[in-house]
Amino acid sequence: MPAAETSSWISDTALEARFAPFAEVGHLALAVSGGADSLALLLLAQRWRSARASGPQLLVLTVDHGLRPESAAEARFVGEVAARYGLAFRSLRWEGPAPTAGVEAAARAARYSLLLDAARMEGATRLATAHHRDDQAETFLMRLARGSGVYGLAAMSSDVDRDGIRLVRPLLDVPHERLVAVVRDAGLTAVEDPHNADPGFDRVRFRQLMPVLAAEGLDAATLAATARRLGRAAAALDTYVGRLFAEAAEVDAYGAVRLKADGLCGEPEEVRLRALARIVRAVGGGAYVPRLESLEALEAAMRRAAQPPGGGQGEDKLVRTLAGVVIDLRKGSFRFQRELGRAGLAEISMQSGFAGVWDGRFAVRATLAGDGSFTIGALGPEGRRQFAICVPKGMPRAIEALPALRRNGAILAVPGLDVAAETAAGVRFEASSLVAARMLEPARSTD
Repeated sequence: MPAAETSSWISDTALEARFAPFAEVGHLALAVSGGADSLALLLLAQRWRSARASGPQLLVLTVDHGLRPESAAEARFVGEVAARYGLAFRSLRWEGPAPTAGVEAAARAARYSLLLDAARMEGATRLATAHHRDDQAETFLMRLARGSGVYGLAAMSSDVDRDGIRLVRPLLDVPHERLVAVVRDAGLTAVEDPHNADPGFDRVRFRQLMPVLAAEGLDAATLAATARRLGRAAAALDTYVGRLFAEAAEVDAYGAVRLKADGLCGEPEEVRLRALARIVRAVGGGAYVPRLESLEALEAAMRRAAQPPGGGQGEDKLVRTLAGVVIDLRKGSFRFQRELGRAGLAEISMQSGFAGVWDGRFAVRATLAGDGSFTIGALGPEGRRQFAICVPKGMPRAIEALPALRRNGAILAVPGLDVAAETAAGVRFEASSLVAARMLEPARSTD
């Protein structure tokens, strides 16, 4: 293996500060596309790890979208660079149909899905991406253009949860040109993606505006600093939301939430919106919070229901649906329940030893034996009528959305209702709600 190249652009002290939070993890996955930024991530992570007596095993992951003829060769190039530096490597192939519209969003979603799954399979608890200061500035501008609030304008976080994997961005405050210098010093020629110059993509158009804005004092450093300061404001708001939850929210074992109406309505508007964002995301199992406009409409309807004109106690007539969650008002509390929807919730096939997250709301684990086809899916209305006999405080929709283990279509186990399969037959199914824990996570917008 060649000696790790150094660069005058990023000192060893700065490098240690950026990667030290990952020193105790077993595996650190690196998302590398072959572009200058991600190659710099690979080089800097390898340089940091080689200077330490101990630390994580580095794993290089790349995604071949198949959207361009060159993509396979670019994936091989990343593998060659990883091999040059003695790093483990996996190439991931997107097998889905090529999108005809929304290519940017579809490719991003596919990329993260593949990367997170691969990181999980390899035992990595952290997935590092090469987002940098210029990306942060562009994200700020894109969010500003669509009218985002405090959380959206805080732009990208340096550390967020993605389905149990921490997505980390150790280079988020590093200018793009410094990363280019790292790659140049290493004697590598980065991949040039033509999409990065295509004005059909939102980010490219905002990137092309940057020189004009910089001439007026709105350079990348200023915009990224503004996003960072708004991030501090968002963190302060989260503190108040946490206090509201501790005083006025109740999460049951079925993944439903009750929130005292007077507790919510007594908070400032921004705290109310953030509280709703976090509850809806958690109860609905979503990766992201709903759009601000939708939250504002929901909050206004909830406040009208709880505090009708002319005073009074409110009329329990509120029924709203947002992001897969049904919200209503009963006996002084807002209730939040997962909605089955017309198509129902996802049903997935299971094999023995399965461990993962179902519907973004339940951590599930299964030990299976015997013949037949095992699946996990929502209990459903018929299942609720069959099993939910002694659940006096349970909300019906939430019970219908509980995970149930089936064999050949017949229900074997519903852990949320203490319906267990016979362990003597070699079948065991566990499910625990993640809703309470997800409510404690700061709300975030799409990255």
